[in-house]
Amino acid sequence: MPSDAVLKVKVMSPTQTHYDGTAVAVSAVNRVGPFDILANHANFFSLLSPGTIKINSGQRTIEVPITQGILKVTHNVVTLFVDIEPTTAPRS
Repeated sequence: MPSDAVLKVKVMSPTQTHYDGTAVAVSAVNRVGPFDILANHANFFSLLSPGTIKINSGQRTIEVPITQGILKVTHNVVTLFVDIEPTTAPRS
């Protein structure tokens, strides 16, 4: 897989980093509805709605339930600052 077809993803909450690695897709929800981030996505910034962030690493899908957050995409780097759903932990 060419390096430009991979996203670098980091998901952070105030207390820890929940994911730091590569992915082929990131799915989330904002006020408009669900959306996906794929390689070579345009620069993008969004407030996130409550729901589950899904990170497709190409081999498995990591799910991170959130109450709110911010997502930023720049040059295949996806950075998410989130508040994690208090009763659950990230699932894979």
